[in-house]
Amino acid sequence: MESESMEYRYLGRSGLKVSVLSFGNMTSGWGDGTEQWNFECVDKCIRRGVNFFDTAEFYGLGIAETVLGRNFKQGGYDRDDLIITTKLAPSGFGIQGLSRKRIRQAIDHSLERMQLDYVDVLYLHRFDPEVPLEESIRIINEIIESDKAFYWGTSAFTPQQISECFAICEKHGWIPPIVEQCEYHMFERGIVERDYVPLFDQYGLGTTVWSPMCGGLLSGRYNDGNIPAGRLESSPFTALFRQWYDKHIGSRKEAAIKTLTGLKALADELGCSQAQLALSWVIKNPDVSTAIMGASASHHLDDNLGAVDVMKKLTPEVLARIEDLLGNRPAPSMHWRTFTPNPPRR
Repeated sequence: MESESMEYRYLGRSGLKVSVLSFGNMTSGWGDGTEQWNFECVDKCIRRGVNFFDTAEFYGLGIAETVLGRNFKQGGYDRDDLIITTKLAPSGFGIQGLSRKRIRQAIDHSLERMQLDYVDVLYLHRFDPEVPLEESIRIINEIIESDKAFYWGTSAFTPQQISECFAICEKHGWIPPIVEQCEYHMFERGIVERDYVPLFDQYGLGTTVWSPMCGGLLSGRYNDGNIPAGRLESSPFTALFRQWYDKHIGSRKEAAIKTLTGLKALADELGCSQAQLALSWVIKNPDVSTAIMGASASHHLDDNLGAVDVMKKLTPEVLARIEDLLGNRPAPSMHWRTFTPNPPRR
C-alpha cells in the first residue's frame, strides 16, 4: 500500500515501484532480542510507506533471513504489497560458490528460511571469479522461469562485470539484470556518479544503495572526529566500520571535522537532523532507486524516515553549498567529440 508521505520510483526498467527509502536487516540475528527489535522496525517502516525489504543469506549465515520471514508472518502483511529481496554469496556456504548446483540449492534454502514462495529480486552477492558468469546467469533465469524470483540483480559488481552480464543475456535471449546494489553516500560517490553512468543511460539500470550514511559516520555522532565509547565492541561488523572510519575520518581528521560540522550547521538552518540531510542528499539523486536504511535505535529509524520530506528542501542553492562542504565531486567523464567534460550527473 502506497503512502502519500513516501516517494516511489521504478526499479530500473521494470514495472516494480519501490519506496525511495527501504529497510535492510544485515545486523539482525546477532544477539538476544534482535527478532522483536527487527519486527518493530519492519512494522514501523510498513506503516510509513516503505515497501522494499532487503536481506541476504550471508547475514548471520541465514539467521537474518529467518528473522525477516518471521517478522512478516507476525505482522500478517499482504505479500502483494511488499518487495522482498535476498542475495546469494560466492563464499561462506561451502566450496561451490555461485555454481549452478549451489544457486539451485541456495534459493530453496532462502525461501524456506523466510517462509516465502518467491522473492521479488534475487541478487548475485559479489562477483565469483571461479565460476563462469554465464553459468550463474543461466540458473538465475531458470529460477525466474520457475517463479521463485521475478527479477535479478548484482551487488558490488564493476561496470565491466555488469556490462558482461547484459552481453551474455543478449547473446542467449535471457532476462537481464534490472538493478545493482552498491555503496553510495556523501563520502563515496565515484561509482554512482561517474562509473555507472553509461549503464544508467544504456540499460536503465536501477540502484539499491547501501550504507547511505557511511555506517553512521554522517549521522552527526562523529563530528568531533572520535569514535564514541562502545561503538567498536560486540559487533560482527567492527572491521568494516573501522575501515570506513580510517578512510573517511581517521586519515583526514581535520578536514573531516570541518566537513561534518559544516553539514551540521546547514542541517540546523534547514530545520532537520544531520542524518536526515545526509540521507536526503542520497535519494535526491535520480539514479538512486532506493536507499537501504538500518537502525540501532527506534528514534534513529524515525529520524531516517523523515528524510523524504527534507529532500524537498534540497534546492540547487542548498546542493551547491553541500558540494562546497564535501569538495569531492567526481571528475566528470569526457565527451570525446567535443573534448569537453560531460555535465555533472547530480
